[in-house]
Amino acid sequence: MVERVIIDTDPGVDDLAAIYLAIASPELQVEALTTVYGNIEVDTSTRNALSLLELAGRTDIPVYRGASKPLVRQAYFAKHIHGNNGFGGVEAPNPTISEEKTSAALEIVRRCNETPNEITIIALGPVTNVALALSIDPSLAEKVKRIIVMGGAVRVSGNFSPVASFNLASDPEAARMMYESGVPIVQVGLDVCTKVRISKENLDHIREAGNRPGAFLLEAAEFRRKAYVKVQQSSATETGVFFNDVPAVAYALWPELFDEQPAFVSIETKGELTAGQTVAEFTGQWGHSEPNSSVLMGVDGQSVAKQFANRIATLEDTRSKIK
Repeated sequence: MVERVIIDTDPGVDDLAAIYLAIASPELQVEALTTVYGNIEVDTSTRNALSLLELAGRTDIPVYRGASKPLVRQAYFAKHIHGNNGFGGVEAPNPTISEEKTSAALEIVRRCNETPNEITIIALGPVTNVALALSIDPSLAEKVKRIIVMGGAVRVSGNFSPVASFNLASDPEAARMMYESGVPIVQVGLDVCTKVRISKENLDHIREAGNRPGAFLLEAAEFRRKAYVKVQQSSATETGVFFNDVPAVAYALWPELFDEQPAFVSIETKGELTAGQTVAEFTGQWGHSEPNSSVLMGVDGQSVAKQFANRIATLEDTRSKIK
């Protein structure tokens, strides 16, 4: 059965990789991209969403602009990892398509109300759009099939702070609202993302396929690889790359490659040093009898990386369509 998805995104090199995986996978029907601040400003993330779709020949997928900042906090960006333009300084063609007029949160509400329990949201950036949609219509929690969220760090270090992941720490209040809403959540955090290395062999397979979307991804990925070396999340001799958003889409495709555990996850919002931390309770220590999340704790990283490369290699070559 084909799964209908809305991808909430802040492209972003790893978003680019994840969205191309989704587009290349017949198991998923990408109904829309909704954009948010995060890796870069929302203006840039919206332009990037339009550009990456055009490069892949998928201008049929609409793009809706979303939040430009967190609910109550200052916005932070990750340009040291993704470059000032989000694509590692690699220039994409100016998009000839335009964003839709409806805001992201309102469009999420509309689509999920029109087809209740049929749409999965894959959240690849800060979850501000999701929180706004839940604020507009609290009953949305019962109408979304599930939210697959790229974020969290349970038994590994964070990448925003020692205990928190970037996406959830960017807007802890939004994250807390989402986790407390009752919506079904799959947490795809750094516990698994740090175990999915796209190796040189995987990258070479994409390169040999010769399609334009894959070539663009490889160009942008080199900036990210070098950035990870600089922040000491990878070694100076590393020839592969980590696309943290890819496991979120991979889970929607191949859940059998992951180990998941039910847990009650709380989001820290008040800690001076710990805001955005995912506090996962697996044993009911605090009296929560029912889990609110399925937390991914293990992954067959090599299989995910191989499947990813195979799918990206199948993308259509759009060079003849680019002016």
